[in-house]
Amino acid sequence: GLSIQTGWRMPPPLSQLLLLLAGFARLVDAQGDCMPQGSVAIFMVYQAENPDSVFFSEDGCLAGGGRGTGCCAGAQCRVCEPNQVTSAGGKLMRWNSCQCEPCPPGSVQFRVGQNTCIECPAGWYQPVAGQTNCIQCPPGTFNPSRGRSATCSECPPGTYSKSEIRAYREATTKLYRAADGTEFDDSAGATSCTECPAGTYQPSPRGRNADSCLPCPAGTYSNRGAAECSPCPAGTYQPHEGMAGEEACLPCQAGKCSDNDGSEDCYQCCPIANLACDAYMKRAQGFYGTQWWYSNDGKTGQVPTDRYSDFLKALCRRGCTKFGVVNWCVTGTCSITE
Repeated sequence: GLSIQTGWRMPPPLSQLLLLLAGFARLVDAQGDCMPQGSVAIFMVYQAENPDSVFFSEDGCLAGGGRGTGCCAGAQCRVCEPNQVTSAGGKLMRWNSCQCEPCPPGSVQFRVGQNTCIECPAGWYQPVAGQTNCIQCPPGTFNPSRGRSATCSECPPGTYSKSEIRAYREATTKLYRAADGTEFDDSAGATSCTECPAGTYQPSPRGRNADSCLPCPAGTYSNRGAAECSPCPAGTYQPHEGMAGEEACLPCQAGKCSDNDGSEDCYQCCPIANLACDAYMKRAQGFYGTQWWYSNDGKTGQVPTDRYSDFLKALCRRGCTKFGVVNWCVTGTCSITE
């Protein structure tokens, strides 16, 4: 420790400084090799008359080299102040001192004897002052900026959290050090949220990973980042799940209809399968395509006939020689005589 020589006459403020110097050694002995937060760190100054006793540095509060010990991890020696006293005999004693300030929230310092704290990187945060480690954003959350003290933001519906191993390595080496037991988890420490792929949806916030994205059911579709799936419009259908984009909705075949949005299939609404018909001939689901409809049992007058010869006659009456898939009548004149 430092001793006060007999014969010195100090005014009260200088006496207090020397008492502080005398107590410095006791604090170091109690705390190990650093000064705790809230205490004052003392550093001896290089003296030309005794060059081997103290290591020279332009940083007046640099720890080590016989100069003194610095602040403990979690604190910073931010303001370095020069001090000196002169004995009654004219001997000058000089030293530097600083207050060991705790690192503010959003920053940390895991090293001993440092002058500054380091902001937590993107994807991490620290809500408490005086800490040595940053905290990873938990799965389902993200943080795009440095120095965050508040908890991380939730990933919105339609997205999930994802991080990269390279960003994790950068955040846990050199300037930072991960807490003991921390391992890489690609759902934690995200700097942004990843959109669910097209054909899937994620209805809730805080999606943890890609498994949170659910396939769209049949009759629907989605684009990237969907919180819900969109139904295929009436007149189309979609028989498969996990389909991307509205173009996945298929138009109903000729002679078939779908009346509602989100149809998985189309039903026969025209008398002849795969042949379109006029609106007045269309019927509700279940009317055409039954055994009764195709029975040809002579029960005329209830429904139009489905005999091929009768169908050709109907075309001839409309002036057609042939029919197409989309329209009953394509072109031409009747060539069949009744």
